[in-house]
Amino acid sequence: MLFIGHFSFDELKGKKARHGYFTCIIDADDREKAVAKFSDYILSLKKEEESFSGIEKVYIEDIIAVRNMPSEPIVTLFQSSEGNFPKSISISLPSVFKEGIDAFGLSRNVNRHEEANTRSYKIAEPFITF
Repeated sequence: MLFIGHFSFDELKGKKARHGYFTCIIDADDREKAVAKFSDYILSLKKEEESFSGIEKVYIEDIIAVRNMPSEPIVTLFQSSEGNFPKSISISLPSVFKEGIDAFGLSRNVNRHEEANTRSYKIAEPFITF
């Protein structure tokens, strides 16, 4: 069964406090095994992945169990914050080099990120404007 884990975290970079969110997926037999695999993986990321180096605490926001793959899109997480969108860094599939797992985005945003340091803030162009 596919499990989607949504997590939040507290981070300390230098003397600056930050917070953020990340999502993980895993195929597991049940939720206990999924939680254990998520835990082991997050602990390994703390040691091996630069973007996780400053993280001090990780919180489970929720874990979604997908028994049957949907044939129509579904929203797995929605978060709304007050105020303008703050400067932030977003990295898809950090340190993931597995066959059959790819990330893609709006080409004019992706190309701009590839040209510069991907760990810095970039202004993205909208996909849909209402």
